[in-house]
Amino acid sequence: MLLLCPNPFSNLRASRVVGLVLAPLSFLIALSAHAQPRVDTTITWRSYSRTGTAHVQVYPGPPDDEETHTIVVKEVAENQGPSTVDDVQYLADLIGRRLGVDPTTAYWVLHWGGFSFEGADPDADKALFLRATFNRTKSDNLSSPYWNVISKTDVRELTDRRWRE
Repeated sequence: MLLLCPNPFSNLRASRVVGLVLAPLSFLIALSAHAQPRVDTTITWRSYSRTGTAHVQVYPGPPDDEETHTIVVKEVAENQGPSTVDDVQYLADLIGRRLGVDPTTAYWVLHWGGFSFEGADPDADKALFLRATFNRTKSDNLSSPYWNVISKTDVRELTDRRWRE
């Protein structure tokens, strides 16, 4: 009786080939996941008699910075409530509580573009970015924001180059 045994090295070679093919693919998947925001959602809030809507993306803060997060809040055309800039203190507190982020340890970027206005071209190149930062008052409330006008390049740096339009 003759027993045929498969070549023990054939499986080893096959697994190496599969590994060589899958390694670059998994690297590309990891890179694309690394470039995504940690949170990408729509938020609604009630302000007096109107409901506001905005798009929110949360990114890690820039390396070697005190701010641990950068939160991009997009003003959307569907917003029938107050502007994000009108309610920024409330939004920072609300988003912070919902996502477990202290608003004083984050950069807040308010973003307007063509997508912010009904009838406008949502892909228009013109955009406005305002960066807000907060402190706490003696009564532990959020202070009024400190404002800066920033550029697209600044937004990319604040998000550790992860932000994409």
